[in-house]
Amino acid sequence: MTKLLLNKIQQLSERLKASQTVMRERLSTINKQFVLIVFLLVLLCTLTLPFVLTPVNKEEPEIEISLEDEIEIIPDDQSSSVQEETAVIEVPDLTGPEQVHEDLGDEPVEAQQELSFDELEKRALLGELKATSRTMVKGDSLLSLLSEQNVPANERMEIVEALELVLDLKSLRPGLTFLFIHDLDGRLMGLSVRQKENESLAVMREKDDSWVTFSQTGKVETKQEHFQVVIERTFSGSAQKAGVPSNVINQITGAFDGEFDFSTDIKPGDTIDVILEGKVTQGGLEIGTKQAVYIGLKTSKMNIHKYAYNGTFYDARGRTSEKVIMKRPLKARPRLSSPYGKRRHPVLQYEIFHKGVDLAVPKNTPVVAAADGTVEIIGRKGSYGKYIRLGHKGGYQTAYAHLNGYRQDLKVGSKVKRGEVIAYVGSTGRSTGPHLHFEVIKNGNVVNPFGNNKISSTQLTGFELEKFQSWAESIHPDFKLHLAGKIPPVQPVKPF
Repeated sequence: MTKLLLNKIQQLSERLKASQTVMRERLSTINKQFVLIVFLLVLLCTLTLPFVLTPVNKEEPEIEISLEDEIEIIPDDQSSSVQEETAVIEVPDLTGPEQVHEDLGDEPVEAQQELSFDELEKRALLGELKATSRTMVKGDSLLSLLSEQNVPANERMEIVEALELVLDLKSLRPGLTFLFIHDLDGRLMGLSVRQKENESLAVMREKDDSWVTFSQTGKVETKQEHFQVVIERTFSGSAQKAGVPSNVINQITGAFDGEFDFSTDIKPGDTIDVILEGKVTQGGLEIGTKQAVYIGLKTSKMNIHKYAYNGTFYDARGRTSEKVIMKRPLKARPRLSSPYGKRRHPVLQYEIFHKGVDLAVPKNTPVVAAADGTVEIIGRKGSYGKYIRLGHKGGYQTAYAHLNGYRQDLKVGSKVKRGEVIAYVGSTGRSTGPHLHFEVIKNGNVVNPFGNNKISSTQLTGFELEKFQSWAESIHPDFKLHLAGKIPPVQPVKPF
């Protein structure tokens, strides 16, 4: 019985397995058929889609014109009248003046003009405006320059605020040149300052008196001007007659100071050739001051030529000239009241060696530096009273005694230039009256102030000498002849 039951169970299990196998085969067949159907459908859609998307062009119905239709024929005598009655459509002229409908509240549209400082410069050249240039020096500020130009206080602050938008005012430094343009009533219309070689910043007044700031490009050109001065009576008078600017006249005398005296050594017929350089804006206005870059002096006894390089005059070989220490460093013609050497002292009443010279002039006459130097001592010094001593190149020193006072900003270490005021004549110390006691000291020993006391020259060398000579050759076409010791005259040309 048990065996029989087991056999039936085994048979049922085998049948179940067989049925499962059949079902799997059928499902596999169905899946294959389904995939095939999907593939065929995709293929059919791919082939028929372009035809479905192509628009159908409907044919427009043809208009048939029958020859039997009646046509109205217009006689020739009526055709002209028909043409005259043809309507003409007028196209408005858009290039003509603007039509403003004020009754509708319409206002004319103003053409916006591009701001340009060049326009102000051109108007200044025509005399419609006035232009002045000002180079910053130590102690200047933008506010002080505006005050100098008589700009009202409220406008000064507006201009400063406008410039601060594009410029760090702390970057303003000595040497920058401002160009101010006023109207004929003195009202400031605009100003500009050059920050880079080809770029300047400008502030201009608008119609509503507000200020607008902008940057504009425009190259500042360097132009040369030649003058030839023929001495008739005096150097200054002849130079003015030739049209040489006053600042250049001072520059010429300063270049030869201590080497050539234009008040005593110059003679009628002597000539001075000068080449100046000046800066001209794109609008044609001169900015800054003209400076001499070459000076040629020709007398019956000498030919001297000098080139200005980095603020110093050199000869063609790159040497500065020897400088003679001034014998009478005063801004007045003095009287020699006591010479150098042994003398009877006016106060002590016995013979003593006088270490300098006494130059009698009125009290508070300006005292100047006898040569470029540095302040070594300033203050009271025993019987000398108020006293200054300067140190110079070449082992020289100069001393100034019995002073009434000093220039306010001087102190030990201050640099001074030849001819600069350093003090004022007095009668302090052991003195019988206003005068300057002046001494010259060389290598620690006093020497005669009226002697030939020369400070030796300096020489450019190496790359700096090559740079100078290359520049000098671009300034004067006959530089090589100057280098050889010959100085042809410079032909004068009309001022620019």
